[in-house]
Formats: sequence, structure tokens, C-alpha cells
Amino acid sequence: DEPDDSPYAHPIENFIVIYDLSAGKVVQVQDDQVIPVPRASGNYLPKYVGPSRTDLKPISITQPEGASFQVTGNHVQWADWTFRVGFTPREGLVLHQLKFRDKGVERPVINRASLSEMVVPYGDTAPVQAKKNAFDSGEYNIGNMANSLTLGCDCLGEIQYFDGITADSLGNPLTIENAICMHEEDDSILWKHFDFREGTAETRRSRKLVISFIATVANYEYAFYWH
Repeated sequence: DEPDDSPYAHPIENFIVIYDLSAGKVVQVQDDQVIPVPRASGNYLPKYVGPSRTDLKPISITQPEGASFQVTGNHVQWADWTFRVGFTPREGLVLHQLKFRDKGVERPVINRASLSEMVVPYGDTAPVQAKKNAFDSGEYNIGNMANSLTLGCDCLGEIQYFDGITADSLGNPLTIENAICMHEEDDSILWKHFDFREGTAETRRSRKLVISFIATVANYEYAFYWH
């Protein structure tokens, strides 16, 4: 009864209509066993499910001296790594020419890194579900369904955003602002050793660079993270 409720929460199962687009008419109706339509709300808005929890205190992520990466256009340099950030309609985020500096020598690691495909085989024998075998990347152009990311929950810390420059289904230019997020994260302890003879300890923290984008394909959210 709510206009912002999710239509995916109330499927009409076992009812199939086959429509001939060329002839402009219905050629077959398949009405099998009646399954009651679910009435429960599928909405995630706070007015339906309640506010966020308040017993956890905020965590502030700050880098007073700024991030450790340098960005020139779509070229990124971080620690001993260099690469280029790209974006396509079918794949979304693409990383190009990843190189690692080994004792002063840049060594190629990966020429092109991207999502290959995201297949969703429903695997249900029910009449409506049996035909579902979606290729959410290649068939839907998952890049064009990328979200515009925002600071707070999508990305935390000292953020570098990249726009997604692409084209829509008619070939018109399409810019998805802040489609890609890049930031650094603390990654716990890299290594530690305690010298019991001297009573001294050495510890090193680990850090990772995270490049991500999030796409919404119909009722599905996909979050892709390259570390």
C-alpha cells in the first residue's frame, strides 16, 4: 500500500504471459498452482524498519597529512605501485597497467584487471524462476548502473573520487559522478616480533589501498573492491 515499497517483495508466482511483439497480441497464458502473494514489506527505509542503532560510538578516520597516493588525471601512484583507473559500461571499474617498483625497477604485474561476468543462475524449477539465468554484467551493462558514492557509509577517510564516463543505450554521453572511490585503510598487524632476551618488540602495521564501485542491478546491490 506504500508507493515506495519494493515491488520485488510481492511477486506473482506461477503466472506467465507470452506476448508476440510483432503481432501485437498475447499468444499464451500459463496459470499454474496459486501461491499467495507475500504481504510483508520489503522496504529498507528507516520509517519502516526503524532508526540505526545508537549504542556504537562514531569512529573518525583522519589523515592529517593527507593520503599517501598521488593522482594525475587517471594515473595513480601509491607506495611502490602505479596504475591507471578506467571505466566501461559493461564492466564498470577497470584497472590498467599495474606495475610494481622492485628495487628501483618497474615490473609489469597486470595489464588489465576488471570484472569478467556476474552470473545469477536461479536454479529453481518453478515455472517463473526456471528461465532466469541473468548475466548481470554483460546483459545489463553493470557499469552504467554504478551508484554515485557519498562520504560517510559508501566511503570513509581521505577519499579520491573518479567519475564514470560512459554512454547510455542510445549512445548519448553519460557521466556518473563519483562512481569510483579510492582510499587507504589500516589492515591490522603486518608482522611483529618480541625479543624475550632484550624485552623489546618491533611491530609494523599493514596498510592497503582500496579502489571500489557499487552498482544496483534491479533488486541487487554489487560492491566491488580491489585491494
